[in-house]
Amino acid sequence: MTSWATTPARAAVVVSGAVGKLLVLASGMVQEPGGAPLAVSGYVVLSAGAASRIFRVRGPGRAPTVDELPAATTIDLRRFQKELEADLQGDLEVLRAKGHPAHIEPSSAEWLCAFVRAHLLDSEGLEVD
Repeated sequence: MTSWATTPARAAVVVSGAVGKLLVLASGMVQEPGGAPLAVSGYVVLSAGAASRIFRVRGPGRAPTVDELPAATTIDLRRFQKELEADLQGDLEVLRAKGHPAHIEPSSAEWLCAFVRAHLLDSEGLEVD
């Protein structure tokens, strides 16, 4: 069974003195047997008016990559859900082939946002609360 977390989750952020918010638009993860995150995929928006940005988080659960999407990206929740399902499908198949009843489940908004915060700090020196 596939389940999705598309309700925006909020976390405070400060961008160049302006207050903005990190919002999780879509998220999913596959857990290893025992509960550790095997893989994650999600979309996070830094909502800051005209300076808003969208980030894609995906990859291994312990160290996913964070990529910023082009400025003209349309927020399309259905597309984001389909893309994260495709991102996680390979991990699901590997676990199921080993007999584990794996599925996609929502990831924690705070956990997903932490990867975006770290990316912004490392790549731009921008500290985000």
